[in-house]
Amino acid sequence: MMKDIHGGNIWEASKQSGTDPLDIMDFSASINPFGPSKRALSAIKENLKLIPPYPDPNSKELIQALSEFYSVPPENILPGNGSTEFIYLLPQILKPRNALIIEPAFSEYGRALKICGVKAEGLILDENKGFSLDIGRLNARLKRGFDCLILANPANPTGAVMERSVVLEITKLSAKYGARLILDEAFADFSPEDSILPDAAGLKNVIVLRSMTKFFSMAGLRLGFVVSHKNNIKTLRGSMPPWSINTLASIAAAASLKDKRSTARILNWAAREREYMASSINSLGPLKAYPSAANYLMVRILDKKINAASLKERLFKKNILIRDLSGFKGLGPCFFRIALKKRAENDLLLDAISSIFAKNQSCTASNKKRTATLA
Repeated sequence: MMKDIHGGNIWEASKQSGTDPLDIMDFSASINPFGPSKRALSAIKENLKLIPPYPDPNSKELIQALSEFYSVPPENILPGNGSTEFIYLLPQILKPRNALIIEPAFSEYGRALKICGVKAEGLILDENKGFSLDIGRLNARLKRGFDCLILANPANPTGAVMERSVVLEITKLSAKYGARLILDEAFADFSPEDSILPDAAGLKNVIVLRSMTKFFSMAGLRLGFVVSHKNNIKTLRGSMPPWSINTLASIAAAASLKDKRSTARILNWAAREREYMASSINSLGPLKAYPSAANYLMVRILDKKINAASLKERLFKKNILIRDLSGFKGLGPCFFRIALKKRAENDLLLDAISSIFAKNQSCTASNKKRTATLA
């Protein structure tokens, strides 16, 4: 089995299984399964002639589209080659001495900090409290002195979300102790009411990361952006590589933002499938799905005879990928994450998991019977 650093590596899975990459049901990467909006695809086809010239280095049309969609002034927006580009760029520019990461968290935060020689500590959230962030506990940690606080909302991989008012309280707490808050809102399009994006423009100590990958299904085109105070944006822009955003990604993103029908459809689908999958998983017996505000569910295996790694391996034989979370701080071998997909694919996953646990329980029962006979 391939090393589980990230989800979505259908290319390595295809190589190992001898299966076409698109024939693999990938529940390991949390991407809207409907693909880019029709308007985005049409815009790409209509603008293929723009591939030979260099992209617009200022991304003016894209920034204007982002500004209108998210109600943020253009001078407070900076697009880039996916939000991961900024995760790596920020430590290089800000040069923090130390950072506090709210865990469990996306592994690239720690890796980006380590490359820049930044000392990072984790504040690991309590499973018994639903992986919610206790403000009093955060206050006590920030008192020790940190230059930077890294937090995701909704959280990845737990799916837990904090209300906008709570996040704004955290921005004030960070400012009080002189810590810059890097807030990753990569999945916030699935929970827009909890986003602080409009507020970020006026907060000097806050940088919000956003992604067009998850909600708008543009992982292969690579596009993300940051929203922050205009002085922070000016500093970041001065350190960006030229032509960071390709022309087709910019065009597709702008078209996606104007497709309100597609946006409403995705929001309705996510709410419906979250409820359906959580209820279905919990009904299987040895599994517990945690509440989520994103397009994925974190699940704990309650049966001690099977762990996430073995479940992943068995599902892989059926050309199904899930995300093993055993390497995440604060979790362990019994946790995994699944993306929400279309109902037919979700049902296939549920059937496959149910079958695996049924066989596991059957083997356990047979062993008990055999042991009793021998006795």
